[in-house]
Amino acid sequence: MFDEFDILDFVQVYVKQADTGLPIYIQKPPNNVRENHIWINHLQFIELDYFHKLPININVFYKYHEDSGMVDDEIRTVVRKIRDSIDTISTTNGQYRRAKREFTEPIPDLKEGFYCINIRLLLTTDKN
Repeated sequence: MFDEFDILDFVQVYVKQADTGLPIYIQKPPNNVRENHIWINHLQFIELDYFHKLPININVFYKYHEDSGMVDDEIRTVVRKIRDSIDTISTTNGQYRRAKREFTEPIPDLKEGFYCINIRLLLTTDKN
C-alpha cells in the first residue's frame, strides 16, 4: 500500500534518474540553501477505496545572477530532463502507477533570489 510519503520517495527516484546534478529535497529544503536545487512536495492526498491520488510539485530553483538578474539557460535542460524521466513512470511489480504531467509553469518569486519552474504531476496508484 502506498501513502503520500511512499509516493514522494517513488517520484524522487525518477527525478534522480534525470541526472541533473542538483540536490533534491523532499517536503521542504532547509532555509539556508543558496545553490540551485530541486524541491519535491505534495498537495492534498486523496485516499479512496481502490486507489490513491497525489498532486505533486517538482520545483526547480535557479539563482538569479546578481549582476544581470538573469537565470542560466541550463534550467531549460534540467526541466526537460526531469519531464522526460517522470514521463516514464509506469506499472511496476504488479502495482498500478499512472503519472500525468498536468503542467509546467514559472513561479518567479516563490523564493527570494531564485527563479522557479514548477512541474505539476498527478500520480495515481493502487491502494493495495
